[in-house]
Amino acid sequence: MLLVLLVVTPKAQAQTAPDWASLLAKSRIVDLTVTVSETLPSNWADNPRFQRWTFNWFVPIRNAYGQVIAPSEGPYYGQRYIIDEHTGTQVDFPAHFIPPPDSGLPYAGEQGRVTGDKYPVERLMGPAVVIDVTALLDKAPPGQSPRITVTHIQEWEKTHGPIRAGEVVLFRSGYTDKYYKPFPEGRRLTFDPVVVRSAPAWPAPEPAAMEYLHGKGVWHLGTDGPSMGPADAGQETHVAGLKYGMSWEEMLAHLDQLPVRGAFYIALPIKVADQSGSPTRAVAFVPR
Repeated sequence: MLLVLLVVTPKAQAQTAPDWASLLAKSRIVDLTVTVSETLPSNWADNPRFQRWTFNWFVPIRNAYGQVIAPSEGPYYGQRYIIDEHTGTQVDFPAHFIPPPDSGLPYAGEQGRVTGDKYPVERLMGPAVVIDVTALLDKAPPGQSPRITVTHIQEWEKTHGPIRAGEVVLFRSGYTDKYYKPFPEGRRLTFDPVVVRSAPAWPAPEPAAMEYLHGKGVWHLGTDGPSMGPADAGQETHVAGLKYGMSWEEMLAHLDQLPVRGAFYIALPIKVADQSGSPTRAVAFVPR
């Protein structure tokens, strides 16, 4: 028997390892995240608004009545928040719409156990493919979302090639960039289409589109609308993807700054026990 040993020296390892610093230097980073503020429509229209306050300032601050409105226990600045998991640019995990399997509730399944702290972090990143659906923007009756269909995706593939397993599919409609504005203009983002139903909602995929992408091996998606689901039928689209263990970002911004293909997408949320979602910082590395 002939036994051949392959010895890899540190020098050889250095020659074959990716030069991450060089790769990053050749890329520009695009921030795809909206700013969260009390003055912006960061939350779902009928959810409690984001709140924050200063719990410590460098020195105590008093108002005109002598009341301390910002105490000081030391020379530093700190804030505290009251925030919904689904605020700003944020991720949905399977447990958001899939109940646990022993709950006896509709759509219950094993993915109902998959909260954010248990979700595979490697699925939250990957090569980005950007599907332009700007032609659908505002093309629906008040209170309804224009649907992104399987046909839309397949037509995109005819031009740009098939979607591959592990790619991150991003739907670019321009909705958040157009309507994520300070109040009172900010009412247009979700309050007008969802609560009073006086304006068209954001473009959103139909359930069949989620099934199609799952069949392609896609685990993670993103949209620049406030929800992956249509305003008038959100549950069905959420269930269609989350039941397979998919995840996605909602309320992305600046997707028009990404190429159709070639960028690398990363969105990392904070890690909280039993979370159904989380605000996240989404970025893309774009080759220069």
